[in-house]
Amino acid sequence: MAATVKSDDNSVVRNEAFLEVEVQSLTARVKELEYDCANLTQSNSELSERVKKLASRQPAWPKGYRPQKRHNSSRPN
Repeated sequence: MAATVKSDDNSVVRNEAFLEVEVQSLTARVKELEYDCANLTQSNSELSERVKKLASRQPAWPKGYRPQKRHNSSRPN
């Protein structure tokens, strides 16, 4: 009977050690994902500011471009 108790104690210790390693690996993964999220948030805010600046800019024709009015003869007036 002592052998089965020792075996049970050993399996409990092994199970606790496994769970402890699992918690450590998941904690490390969460920290990695939080870091990635922070970087993406910062990048998103920078790009959002850039888009807002470009969207509010006055459009301009390219240098040397001269639009010409072309009359479409097939279009009814």
